Amino acid sequence: MRQLLRVDGLPALRGLPSTTRMAAGTDTLGFFSYPLLFYTSFPGVSLSQLRSLSTAGSYLFDHVLCLDDLLDRQSEDHDGTVLQGDELYREALTRLAALFPPDSPFWTHVDRYHAHFTQAVLRESMRHRHILRPYPTPELELIYSGKAAVAKMCLAALAVLGDDTGSLTALEASHDAFYVGFQLADDLDDWRIDYERAHYTYPLSVALLRAGWRERVESRNRPTAVEVGELLDTSGVAEETRALAMTYLDRAGQTVATMPKGSWFAAIQDTRDRVRRGRFGTTGASGETTVDINATGDQDDGAALSLATEDAVTVAPVAPGWRAWLDPEREPRVVVDDVLARQHRVLRAARDVRTVGAALCHVGLAVHASLAAVPEAPLDLHLGVSAGELDWFRRHDTALDAMLAEVIDDYPELWHQGERPTTGWIPPAVGRYLGYRLIADCRDVLPRGQSDGVTAALAHYRRRSVA
Repeated sequence: MRQLLRVDGLPALRGLPSTTRMAAGTDTLGFFSYPLLFYTSFPGVSLSQLRSLSTAGSYLFDHVLCLDDLLDRQSEDHDGTVLQGDELYREALTRLAALFPPDSPFWTHVDRYHAHFTQAVLRESMRHRHILRPYPTPELELIYSGKAAVAKMCLAALAVLGDDTGSLTALEASHDAFYVGFQLADDLDDWRIDYERAHYTYPLSVALLRAGWRERVESRNRPTAVEVGELLDTSGVAEETRALAMTYLDRAGQTVATMPKGSWFAAIQDTRDRVRRGRFGTTGASGETTVDINATGDQDDGAALSLATEDAVTVAPVAPGWRAWLDPEREPRVVVDDVLARQHRVLRAARDVRTVGAALCHVGLAVHASLAAVPEAPLDLHLGVSAGELDWFRRHDTALDAMLAEVIDDYPELWHQGERPTTGWIPPAVGRYLGYRLIADCRDVLPRGQSDGVTAALAHYRRRSVA
């Protein structure tokens, strides 16, 4: 599958969504291990059947993550994600068809779960994106449980394979309650990203409507993320949401309390403990300020890469592994003297540049500094690219994310035209664009200090990549 989705040796999209989430610590084992949570309730299922189900389920889970990615993200680059999702769905159905004949009752459950999932996604999209509306309890439960409804296929599969459907209803109810609680807690972690995407989740909807901010939120001059964070912290909505999450998690546990205590019950208790300890929750907005792009870090340079170059040079950091894909005929060049001078001022303050991610962020800070100083110049001039190259970058954001994800912690180097002849086709300013985007995604919440800003931007990137 990864080979099918590759172009000229480039990374396959961003890899499987579940792999990305595990690398970021969002998930631990992915859906492959999901049936193990319920296996003790269906002892009649063989290990061979369990392995086959786990493989099919993992493809299906990644397919759902692709759909979620298409709904959530603002990138114009949908082609790869659509193709990846289609291939994953084909693989999942092929493997499930090998386990269940066409007349199996399993497929009736699949239709029911898929209908719930579809209704949840469409209802959330139409009622709670870009417009601010109340979130009544029936709608909360339908949407939040429905977004995970496809995962219940493993419950039905185990019940049918084990010829034991007696406990399926209780497990389905527990599953629904668990994901309402889980999603509520997760909303507290992701509120900033959701707000930026105009995705008004339950806690955002309650807080913003209670404050009477609907007109402000839907206007061209929306409240800042800092204002919204302070509102969540001071209005009590964050704690109310956390308490509501605990209520649903308790319900999930109580529903299966009379069944043998297995991994599913343990997962419920573990999630409940995380919510109670505050492992989920908002990050306080107090003290957050915009980045001071003229500040310097205090870290020792050591073997770090220097971004201080001659005044006429446009600094373009790249990963060594990108070289084969870069077009030697497309030299990055900032032609506006004031823009280039402002960028060099910031880059000379860069400290401890030891990774591709850090190098790109420093360049991103420099580009944002020149944008602030010379706002009349369009973005392509600040990046040192043509308008066509900038459009190409934007069109292929997902593929560029794949390039970055594989090398973000590698040691960087600077692009020099003609240093190593290549036959690539990607503009070498790709690192400059990615750096600009890394900072643009979180500029309003970066701490003071250039080094601290880089650290915060990279942390935000890792979190945003799986949100």
